[in-house]
Order: sequence, then C-alpha cells, then structure tokens
Amino acid sequence: MRAVAQLRTAAIAALVSAGAAGAAAHLAEPATDLAGKTARAMPGLQGEGKTADLRPADGADWHLRPQRDPDESGFDALHVELTLEPHFDRLAVTGAVRWELRLSDPPPVEIVFDFFDNMQIDALSVDDRPADYVQAEDRLHIRPAELGAAGETVSVFIGYSGQPQPAPLHGIGWAEHDGAPVVFSLSQPEAARSWWPCKDRPDDKFTADLRFVVPDSMTAVSNGHQVGVAPLADGRLCFHWAEHYPITTYLVSFVATNFAHFEGTYTARDGRTMPLEFYAYPEDLARAEHDWAFTAEAIGALAQRFGEYPFLQEKYGMAEWPWPGAMEHQTISSMGAYFFDLEGAQDWVVVHELAHQWWGDWVTCGTWRDIWLNEGFAVYSEALWAEHLAGPDSLRTIMERYEAPSFPGSVYAPDFTFNSTVYRKGAWVLHMLRHVVGDSTFFAALHHYGAEHGYGAAVTDDLQAAFEAVSGRRLSWFFRQWVYGEGRPVYAYAWEALATEPDGRTHARIDLVQAWSGPRPFRMPIDAVFELADGSLWRTVLHDSLAEQSFLVATPAPPRRLKLDPDHWILADFIPGSDPAGIEPQRPAEPAFQIAPPHPNPSCGPTRLALIRPPTAAQERSASDTHRRLAIWDAGGRRIRILDLAGDGSEWIWDGRDAGGRPVAAGVYFARPLAVPGPANGVRILRLR
Repeated sequence: MRAVAQLRTAAIAALVSAGAAGAAAHLAEPATDLAGKTARAMPGLQGEGKTADLRPADGADWHLRPQRDPDESGFDALHVELTLEPHFDRLAVTGAVRWELRLSDPPPVEIVFDFFDNMQIDALSVDDRPADYVQAEDRLHIRPAELGAAGETVSVFIGYSGQPQPAPLHGIGWAEHDGAPVVFSLSQPEAARSWWPCKDRPDDKFTADLRFVVPDSMTAVSNGHQVGVAPLADGRLCFHWAEHYPITTYLVSFVATNFAHFEGTYTARDGRTMPLEFYAYPEDLARAEHDWAFTAEAIGALAQRFGEYPFLQEKYGMAEWPWPGAMEHQTISSMGAYFFDLEGAQDWVVVHELAHQWWGDWVTCGTWRDIWLNEGFAVYSEALWAEHLAGPDSLRTIMERYEAPSFPGSVYAPDFTFNSTVYRKGAWVLHMLRHVVGDSTFFAALHHYGAEHGYGAAVTDDLQAAFEAVSGRRLSWFFRQWVYGEGRPVYAYAWEALATEPDGRTHARIDLVQAWSGPRPFRMPIDAVFELADGSLWRTVLHDSLAEQSFLVATPAPPRRLKLDPDHWILADFIPGSDPAGIEPQRPAEPAFQIAPPHPNPSCGPTRLALIRPPTAAQERSASDTHRRLAIWDAGGRRIRILDLAGDGSEWIWDGRDAGGRPVAAGVYFARPLAVPGPANGVRILRLR
C-alpha cells in the first residue's frame, strides 16, 4: 500500500490538465455521517496547504444582487383589449388595441410602446382625444396634449395594419397543413412588438380581452377562457377570449385553422374541476387524443409538487401549430405538429410546457438574464414526472440524460437565451439544490417562492432569498458557483483502510483533489458510501470546499470499497483510484483526429462523415481507428447516438436515428469525437423531415 504522500502526488498528476496542479494538502474538518456520528481527526496530518478564498474579504455573505431592469416607461400596464384580423391573401393583419395604463410618479411626458416601424398607424387617441405620435427605431412615441397626474389611469387606442415582419424567433407565422391555412403567433422573447403595440418586457403584467376575426371555416384559440363566438359579415367569425389572470406580452398568443376539438376534465385537490381544451389538426386528431390523454394526471402530479395549478378558474389546453417546437402560452400551450411524426408519445414535451404554467407563466422571469428560472424549472419537471411514474432510479436516469461534458457560459445571463446551459444545467442546479437542502425543504421553498411572486415576476436573487428563508441557511456559496459561475468540478480521490484500533474501532482515510474552472474551487457536500467487509453499506457526507482535502471516517466494520456521489446528485466527474493503494495518472489522450464535412448536408437519409487521420498516420491505417467513435448531439446538448466506424474504417454513417432506433426530428445536430468535450466542438448536420 502506497504512502499517503504518494497518493496525493498521483492524484495531482491525474488532474494537471484540468488545472489542479500545485494544490497543497489540508486536512478538512471531520466528516459527519448521516446518523449524526462525527469521525475523529487523525492527529499529525494537518498541513499548511492552499485553501483558496471562499468568502468575500469582509466576511459578509456574498450576493450578486442582480437587479431588475429599470422601468423608465412611466406607466404600469393594467388591461388591454386586442382585436386582430389576419388576411391570408396578402399575409397581413388589421388590428386595434385599447390599453388601460396607470401613470407612475412622476408621470411621463409621452407614452412609448414597442412596435415595429413597418406597421401603419390608422387611428390613435388618448382618452378618446387625438394625439400626436412618432414612429422611430421600432418604437411608437405618443405625445398627447396633456397627461394626468401620477396614479391616474389613461386609455390609449391604436388602430393599425400592415404585414408583420419576422422578429427574433418568429412573430406572426403563416402555413398550411393538409391543404388548410393556419396562422399563429410566437412572441418569446421580444416578438410581440412585431404584430401589436405593447410594452414588451416580461415583468409588467396585465389582464386581457382578446378577439380574433377569422373565416368561419376556422377556430381561433387563445389565452384564458372563451367568452363567445360572434358571426360577422362575409362568412367571418369573431372569437372572444378573456385572460383574467395577469399575463405578460410574450405569452399572449393565438393560432387559427380548421381545428378538431376535444375536451377533458381536471379535478383539483380541493374537488374543484377545470376544463381541459385540446385543439388538433383533423388529420392528427386520433394521435392527439392518445398522446395528450395523460394531461390531467400530469397536472395533478405537478400540483402535488408545486401547489395547485395557478389558472384553475380558466383552463389548461394545448393547440397544434406548425412551428418546429412547443411554447408555454398561458393556459394554452402550443405544440409542434412534428411531434406527431415521431414514434412514441412525446410526454416529456407535454410535461415541459405544462410545468411552465407554474414557472414562466405564474412566476415569470423578471429579466431575460433570468430565463433559467423558466427553462431550468421546466426541464427539471420532466425529471420529476419520471420520478412520479417510476421512482428515484428514473429521476437519476433522466438527469444523466441531461448531462453534458461541458456547458457554455453561466446559467445566469447566458450568451444565448435558449442554450443548453439554461435548460439542462439549469435543471441540474435545481437537482443539486434539492439534495443540498433536502426534499421537504426544497419543495417548501418552491411553495414559498411561488407565494411571494405568483402572478408576477422574479429574478434569481428572489429564488435564493426564498430558499434561504425556508432552509434557514446561507446559500450564496451555492448560487455563486452554480448559477453565476461557469464550469463544473472534477474530483480525483483515493482512500485507504487504516489499522483497526485496540478498542475495535475502524477508520478510513479519503484524499480528495479538485480541479475546477474559475477563481475558487467548488464547495459541495459529497455523499460517500463504503461497502464494508460484512457486506453492509456505511454512508457519510464529505463537506468539500478546498482544492485538496483529506477526511477521516469512522466505520462500524473494515471498509473494502468506496463510491462517491453514488446517486449522482452532483454535476461533476469523479476519478477513483484503480485500487485502495492510490490513483493512477490518467492515460495520455489518443492522437487527435478530424471529421470531414458531412455529406449530404442537409440530409433526409443517411449522412456520411469521413475520417481524417492524424498526419503521422496519413499513409497507413492506424490500429486504433477501429476504436474511434463519434457522438451525435442535438442542439439542446443531449447526446442521442454513438457511432462506430463503418465498413473499411474510413467513415461513419448516421441513419438519422437515435440510440433507440427512432427517427430524430428535423433540426440541427452535431457530430464530434466521443472523447472531446462540448457538443459544439464538431461538425454540424442539418436533418430534414
């Protein structure tokens, strides 16, 4: 058995490439097992060591205190009446809005709405009196002769028309299905301004009356509950929907086509009932009835976790649309038609959008920097649904599926609003936070967070405050590293069983070396489970916070195996020693190789990716070529397939299917060497349907 110093040297050597070289020894505070027993510190092992600063210089708790975006509009949006008629022959709209606004203190000198300049203003008044206006830089500046005092309400009417231009992600869309026209909206994050004048920010909510005029062959579906349908001249219908719960601009939606409609019922925990309203293309009706049949059960499962469905007096529903994805429009999620082209029910999509009714619609991210409060919650809810169906093992399976070797940037203020860091690492943040505070505290804190910010908006600091209030613990260390920071830790560890003491007590020593990205090592409680000589398991928790630590753990019997984080609660890599004698250095990386551009690209059939060997092997085939493997990733960071070299070992062939043999959806995919981190470090493949 090697000496402890040799173990430490080997551990550091194994992590040099990850940035842990030079870390010095330090004996941590004693590990504490879950039964409340505290292990004794071994005398004579404490050293000087580099610990890395984990607290601010003044010793105070650390908060980023992210601010909400200042609201300089001078008014609060209270209610809107929106009427819109799409014109299919020229891909244009005619619309009218009447806003009820409350003036701030001090009141504004002008009222400014977000609205694209290409749209024409046909009529405009303030409190039913004409007012001057200017359109500039996609904003509508309204300058009435006078405005009221602070706290007073004003009514602003705007009639408009034009062809909505494409906005980020979408705006207004026009399409066909089975020969029938369809028109729809998608306004996240800031595309509402492309088709109606509004205060286009997520933290100012209002109630709404929404009217859509369409041919009488169509049904127009929107938020809230349906007030009525009025026949108009020339074979048109006006569908009136009312949203009495506060809503924000990007969640206001409509979709209209020749829908087939079916219904269901959700029974709340207090016995109240709520209608479930479903709208599908006629050709997809049977598939929709099958795939969406579990919705009531899913609402009940999430209500048990998060509190009752927040729009119980209106409805929940889903409407099919032609966009290649789904969107959590308040009370009526929009579901991409292409999901029905996939094999098997896409229940994870249904649950994802349903979860947004709590986290995104009821509690909305206060700024787009905080989008993980919407998307990370919805992705984690997919895992909670799996846990509801099949228990903790299923939860772990889903979380492992969300894992990636690396995530770009930080969860907060991402480089791209809808990247894999926001969705999948955001889900992992919640998963880890759940284990840090415990199950009961985690869900109690979510209830508290919802009670504080429901029907409003929240920023990340509000979530931290809710968890600190309920847990009674400072959690800035957790949010600093996992939400505002980047990267993930890599742990190398070795352990040895120590000699049994005369009184029969046994101990084990664990050496832990951490590599990390950023100015500080990660601080995390790490579950350690020993398998003992008598076959039983002994669990303890290592409270890790330093670059290098040693722990002395008392065990009731001699240990023979050790597993760290056996239930996979931490987004980290653990490199165990090859045996209790220590950690062997990592093997040198295999020579790099490149992938030729895929052919054909785009493709709706097999895609071929040729191997480009290293220069030293350009004239002959390397014996290791048969072991070169490619991973196929989707744009969200999910690994969906691993490919081996085909035929004579000169190329890989991807048939457009995932690991289960199911055809993947149309979209962008990435191929990269299996051993190289990051789904973006490869070639891009565009799959067509």
